[in-house]
Amino acid sequence: MFLSVIPHAEDTMNGEGGETVEQGGRGATRADLPSVLAQLDAHVLADQRAAVRRIRTAIEDQERAAAYVPTVPKLRALLEQPEHDFHDEVAACLAALAAEAPTDVAPSSGTLVAVARERADQPIACDLLHALAAVAVERPDVVAEHADAIADVLERRRGYDRCGLEAIAHVSAYAPMAVEPAGSLLVDALSVNPAENGEPALRALGRLARSEATLPSLEFVTDAAALVAHDDRSLRHSAIGCLNDVAHRNPAAVASVAAEFEAALSLPDPDTRALAAATIGRVAAGVDTVIDPMRWAVFELLADDHSHVRARACVALGHGGVDAATPRLRDLARTDPSPAVRDRAAWAVRRLS
Repeated sequence: MFLSVIPHAEDTMNGEGGETVEQGGRGATRADLPSVLAQLDAHVLADQRAAVRRIRTAIEDQERAAAYVPTVPKLRALLEQPEHDFHDEVAACLAALAAEAPTDVAPSSGTLVAVARERADQPIACDLLHALAAVAVERPDVVAEHADAIADVLERRRGYDRCGLEAIAHVSAYAPMAVEPAGSLLVDALSVNPAENGEPALRALGRLARSEATLPSLEFVTDAAALVAHDDRSLRHSAIGCLNDVAHRNPAAVASVAAEFEAALSLPDPDTRALAAATIGRVAAGVDTVIDPMRWAVFELLADDHSHVRARACVALGHGGVDAATPRLRDLARTDPSPAVRDRAAWAVRRLS
């Protein structure tokens, strides 16, 4: 049985190169870092504030975040101290440093979450969620321990911060069950603002649907289906991927919205056509009648210029029991230049026979 698995495109965060790397970090002067560290160690708030502002200026104006990675433990200590008024600036520095060196900031995740939870309704929480999202790219195992707390922060914030949703999405790739407490939040975030929240919410919901987790509802299937032909390529791919994941365990839920896929089958982007055909095949494996209204649109993909589109169409037609496609599938099994297409066309012919 051929059932296509749609990989999720994960976000990557890379530093910018081009500067000379010195012992203290990229572009650092050897005297600057010790001076800043000494100020952070001082017990005078004015000196500590000045050090934090030096770090922030160097990061924002001079793009020298790597030079200040060694300050992370001291910045974390400042974040934990209640007796000063520059927590926002400390959080902004940690967010920038997390983007540069997520593994170095990972040990501070507990503090980042705790402060975000205490100040969920304040602007500082946005920078803290940004830092957690950056850490989750490389250390989802660390952030997974705090997934329920991150969901709590997001529920208390107006508008669902994209960075918090990204953190949950990255964790879901590592441990889907860990984000189960965020299920209702993800459904609501997608419904409220699909354009802004769609990509991370769809990725996480798809992984939850494919896992052993219990989803609060499948209402999000309708919202996802409305995005399968969206102008934004990444968003529509996330929507199709999510529905493919849902179809693994509940093909009937996706069959109810399958008509939305017909528009995606004719979009100019070949990857979209292939992903849509793959998902139709996935659904048809459980509900073979789902392909009936769009069988000719899928059939036309057998003549597509791109082999991966033709291959996915073969599988969809085989699962959908489209007998009328048998002659064309036999021809592809013998003559298509792509081994993958020949293989899947031959499988579809056997299935239809």
